[in-house]
Amino acid sequence: MELQNFQKINPEYKARINKVFDYIEKNISNKFTLEELSEKANFSKYHFNRIFSSFVGETPFQFITRLRLEKAASMLVTNQNMTISEIAFNCGFSDIAIFSRTFKNHFKKSATVWKSELSKTKSNLSQIISNYNQTHSNLKQE
Repeated sequence: MELQNFQKINPEYKARINKVFDYIEKNISNKFTLEELSEKANFSKYHFNRIFSSFVGETPFQFITRLRLEKAASMLVTNQNMTISEIAFNCGFSDIAIFSRTFKNHFKKSATVWKSELSKTKSNLSQIISNYNQTHSNLKQE
C-alpha cells in the first residue's frame, strides 16, 4: 500500500488508520459510511476524512473503490468460472453498469477484455496490476 506521508505521522494515528485499512479489506463487499469508518479510527467523521485523505492521498471512498477494482481485476483472471456480474457484486459493486464504467475508466479497457487478455498471464497478475496502477498514477502527477 503506497501512502504519501505515512512514515511521518503520529504512531497513534498510524495505528488508527491501519485499523481502518484492515476493516475495509476484511469487509470489501460491504457498503461503508463515513461515520462507520471514522468510528473504527476513533475520530470524528470530518477529522477522519481529512486525516485519511492527507495520509493516503485519496479519500476513503476513492481508496475503497480502488481496492474493489483491484480485487475484481484479480478475480476476473483467477476465477474464470464466475461471471463478470458475480465478481462485481462480490467486490461490493451494487450495479453492473457502474462497475463496468468504473473498471474501464480505471484500467482503460473493459472487464471482458481484461479477463480474456490476462487469463494467459495469471502467474504475474499482481505485478501487472501494480505496474499498471503505478504507471497510471505517475501520469496523473505529471
